[in-house]
Amino acid sequence: MITNQRKRGNSMDEQLYWLWLSAGLGAGAHGMQALLAAYGADAEAIYASRMDLLRQGMVTPSQQRILATTTPDSLKARLLQHEEKGVTMLCYTDVRYPSLLKQIDTPPPVLYATGDVRYLQTEVPVGMIGTRRPSAYGIEAAKLVADGLATAGVTLVSGLADGLDSEAHKAAVRGNAPTIAVLGTAIDVTFPARNTTLRGLVEQRGVCISELPIGTAGQGAYFLLRNRLIAGLSRGLCVIEARKRSGTMSTVRFALDYGRDVFAVPGSIFSPLSEGTNSLIADGARPIASAADVLAEYLPAAEITPQDALVVAQQELLPLSDAAQKLSKVLSAQPQPIAELCAKAQLPFAAAMAALTELELAGLCIQQAGRQFLKNF
Repeated sequence: MITNQRKRGNSMDEQLYWLWLSAGLGAGAHGMQALLAAYGADAEAIYASRMDLLRQGMVTPSQQRILATTTPDSLKARLLQHEEKGVTMLCYTDVRYPSLLKQIDTPPPVLYATGDVRYLQTEVPVGMIGTRRPSAYGIEAAKLVADGLATAGVTLVSGLADGLDSEAHKAAVRGNAPTIAVLGTAIDVTFPARNTTLRGLVEQRGVCISELPIGTAGQGAYFLLRNRLIAGLSRGLCVIEARKRSGTMSTVRFALDYGRDVFAVPGSIFSPLSEGTNSLIADGARPIASAADVLAEYLPAAEITPQDALVVAQQELLPLSDAAQKLSKVLSAQPQPIAELCAKAQLPFAAAMAALTELELAGLCIQQAGRQFLKNF
């Protein structure tokens, strides 16, 4: 359920001051907490003191250089570029800026969004994360938990990555529930590119956000910085399957720092992919075996009917595209790797992945570990 908010943004002048601050602090928004403490949510006041921020110990030397040599007016082109591309810019003082994100120590001065930004203010956002190369157990566990959460109306937050992130967003689409995809790339880039179809579906039912403007070159470090936003946007964080040393566990550390609830699916003591979740449970995370274990914390009266989600998906996503129909004919009861399916259907890899996403969401295809697919009879 979306809370009532006025649909208005900031004036252009105010947006330009926040853009200036965002450009100066850079990805990760290091120093934002100190600036807010000293100047309040007033980017213009920070601009007036821009020459003295390093001496006060609020910014780094590299940040000081950018803040001192950049002006708000010089960023008008960036502002217009995003407007022309249909990207919504949410400054820290915008009433649509997610309130949960203001609770962390490094909230981005500006968020870039595509889709419906109202979903950044839903009542029960729950993060779901896990390995990008899950086992069959991890995939099934993710579907079970995510479908239950989605059909109960929970907003699923994840990172649009391969593996268990994608399962969270697919469950939201199947359940016609809102979802928030937090990107580790510029707002106009989808990574991996094979998730372009999924992103389009997410934008119909939710929102994609990034702290990185159009034109930002990719860096691996941005994905780790993105993890703090997933944790910050979530009231609770569900970890489905993860190694003990992984990017997933970095998101957990942010969640714990922010005082968020952490839930974990227990796994086999013999599986390296369950080392992370099992250790979280040993350290006090709440073990979960279904969505009901999470909903009991936030929506104790919720009803879970995952089958309803499948019916909705089949009604909304059919008829299938030509590529999906081709792949449907070559799927069988035996799992097949993506390369084999591409050859049989005579489809390039990207088109095949998009078509398989369609089939999964329509309940006609099942993905197993190692990117193997079989027909769902």
